[in-house]
Amino acid sequence: MGLIKMIEVVDSEVERGVFESHVANAILNLVNFGVIVADSEGCVYAANDMAWSYVAQGDGLAEKGGLLTAENGFESEALHNRIAAAVRQGRSGAMLIHRSRSQKPLVVLIEPFSTDDSGFRCALVTVREVGRASPHIAERARMMFNFSPAEAEIVSRVAQGREPAEIAAERKVSINTLRVQMASAMVKVGVHRQAELVSVISSADILE
Repeated sequence: MGLIKMIEVVDSEVERGVFESHVANAILNLVNFGVIVADSEGCVYAANDMAWSYVAQGDGLAEKGGLLTAENGFESEALHNRIAAAVRQGRSGAMLIHRSRSQKPLVVLIEPFSTDDSGFRCALVTVREVGRASPHIAERARMMFNFSPAEAEIVSRVAQGREPAEIAAERKVSINTLRVQMASAMVKVGVHRQAELVSVISSADILE
């Protein structure tokens, strides 16, 4: 289930009174990235715990006067423009947010979101650190595709953006051995290129 569909289900169930809003928040806290709901001005309506951890620490993102901002003034303006475009024009956007505390920037995706009944419109902002993956991705990939332990570990590291030569050195194997293991993993997944492999594995990394 995609994130927007998950939120639609949560929203409808809360509206029907099937479960309380704190349960909805608990569901959003299962995802392996930050989720922020904001209006066209960047006013934050809601956020899961991971998103708040970035905002509360001023780690790339911050909240000033109730509005979502970035550390960098130029990036903050760009973020506001993309959020406004998502809410007012239904336009998706994406950008990198640089952080003073880390060399790894935040990948920010902005998607329009609305409810059919009330006409309420907002921006769904997802936040993820470049190269960050769930600690369970290797095990999840192994179970989904019947990888060997070595294949699962290699594929999970490739999905995090690590270079094959770097992975081979860490595992103390030759680059040829690593390529054979990656080729075996690709056969099991049913893809032919490394980029396709990364895309499939990354899609399995939505939950913490």
